[in-house]
Amino acid sequence: MEKIPKFKTEEEEARFWDIHSPLDYPGEFVDVKESFEFAPSLLKKAAERREERKRSLTLRMGQRQIDLAKVIARYRGLGYQTLMRIWVIEGIHQEIKMHPEIGKLLTGK
Repeated sequence: MEKIPKFKTEEEEARFWDIHSPLDYPGEFVDVKESFEFAPSLLKKAAERREERKRSLTLRMGQRQIDLAKVIARYRGLGYQTLMRIWVIEGIHQEIKMHPEIGKLLTGK
């Protein structure tokens, strides 16, 4: 069973949870009886991320790749386009992680 990785920053953790589900890590969570409230700043940030509009993108893919993505998506309980969007996001994050100079270009540092 996969473990939830350790995060260096809240932003890194937020990016992780943008593309992963707690349901993928069933042994990592326990039920709690006490309630809690989120910080207003965190709620605002989550709302802003949720409101970010997605734009259409056309990719030409071979039918075999599309069929495989559909099978994998069905297995994971996702739509295949959602799964492919997740893969693209994960690939972008992986590229940035593997090539820190890309991150510097994004931040202007």
